[in-house]
Amino acid sequence: MHWELKKKDLKRYPHFDKFLSIESVLSIVQNPDKVRTNAFFPFIRYSKSYQPFRDHDKNKGEKKPDKKSRLIRYASRRDAYIFSYYRGLISEKYEIELDRLGLKDCVIAYRKIPVSEGTKQGKCNINFAKDAFDRIRSMESCSVAVLDISKYFESLEHRHIYDIWCRLFSFSELPPDHSAVFRNITKYRVVDQENMYERLGFMGMVMKNGAEVKGYLVPYKKIPNQLCSPRDFRKKIAGEGGEFSSIIEKNDLDYGIPQGAPISDIIANFYLIDFDVLMNSYVSRIGGFYMRYSDDILLVVPGGTAQGQMARDFACNAIKRYGEHLQIKDSKCSLVNFSKSEDLDTSYEYIEGEKGKNGLEYLGFRFDGKNVYLRDATLSGLYRKTMRSMHHEVRSFVARYPGKDREFLMSNFNVEELIKKFGRVEDFDDSKNCEDWTFWTYTRRASDVFGNDGRNILMQVKNHKQFIRRRSLQELEDRIALSK
Repeated sequence: MHWELKKKDLKRYPHFDKFLSIESVLSIVQNPDKVRTNAFFPFIRYSKSYQPFRDHDKNKGEKKPDKKSRLIRYASRRDAYIFSYYRGLISEKYEIELDRLGLKDCVIAYRKIPVSEGTKQGKCNINFAKDAFDRIRSMESCSVAVLDISKYFESLEHRHIYDIWCRLFSFSELPPDHSAVFRNITKYRVVDQENMYERLGFMGMVMKNGAEVKGYLVPYKKIPNQLCSPRDFRKKIAGEGGEFSSIIEKNDLDYGIPQGAPISDIIANFYLIDFDVLMNSYVSRIGGFYMRYSDDILLVVPGGTAQGQMARDFACNAIKRYGEHLQIKDSKCSLVNFSKSEDLDTSYEYIEGEKGKNGLEYLGFRFDGKNVYLRDATLSGLYRKTMRSMHHEVRSFVARYPGKDREFLMSNFNVEELIKKFGRVEDFDDSKNCEDWTFWTYTRRASDVFGNDGRNILMQVKNHKQFIRRRSLQELEDRIALSK
């Protein structure tokens, strides 16, 4: 396997291990004995909270949405490189197996699938959604079931992961290096970030607005790359010697892997390979199609409600074979029917579920049989990311000119440059990875991919520039007031 590591890919975030050069990384990951004997560090865990976006000017009087949060766990640099390398080894075998089983168009997440033959540009959720909507429109009438597996990564049974891993490589049992990787992604260990920072003296009680609160004793940017020496790790984190208690937690369950680790996505893909075969066979036999994007399942079958409900129930029952903790809750399901009229227009009919009342919702888009729109949740997420970047820009600008009065700050803050930065209209490059796109480039790309069907997408964000202008100036006013 050819595994390339570029200088820009080297990891520099704070963790327990030291920074590694490309040569050092390659000497570790390509040596099975070094992988076998690698002392894997615990993952660092923190909770990332966010407030779903609500435009106060447009939604006055409406209840503020509840905050959402998700757990983030990230591996040490050395461990992450090992996970990434073995992900590549597994991916090669997995792609061969998908091809053999006729599943290359069914399992679509976390894979490099070219937009067209001979091109390097890979598909992302925009392309996958278009593929699904086009196929739905080509059918005379169909019922579409969208299913979501609850807490998917946390529910994967270790024995099943082991068995499929062995099967992909034709191993009777995992060799020592693979076994070490498997063991440390299943029986993984974690430390809570705040507890760890406190134990190492980077966090504690600080005075803020006249009150004592928990905060950083050292500016975050000055926290070292390597958080502590191996000796301090054993003593202060692992509790060796008894002076400190251990703050390391271990997953002692026989199921669950940490979402976000470099190898977790390929495990989430191959884990359901037998389920994928079963579902693809079921829908293909009756003239439908099946797609799975990690824990999001799409079933499209000819006919109406009865056929859709039958396919949905079949999937909900079938998935139980692959782990007692795998669950598709009724609240996570929706059913939408599509049919053609005499003039060949496609229309939808909402049947059941929390989603789908305004059309089929899939991979961030909504399809009503005629037009494609960004989902409300997608818009909220895009605006939230814009707001986060805006906060950073305004804070940095005010900090750059300490002591300057309001008039100076307001007149020198370049809102148009900020809009241009977020928009990147002039240098839009659709060969970039989706993750690198800004709010505007993402919506432009979606509109381009969907063509005439997506003409309303740009209408949904037509006030984007005005929004940035209005909210950034308000953010600047608030920041100036706080700095006094």
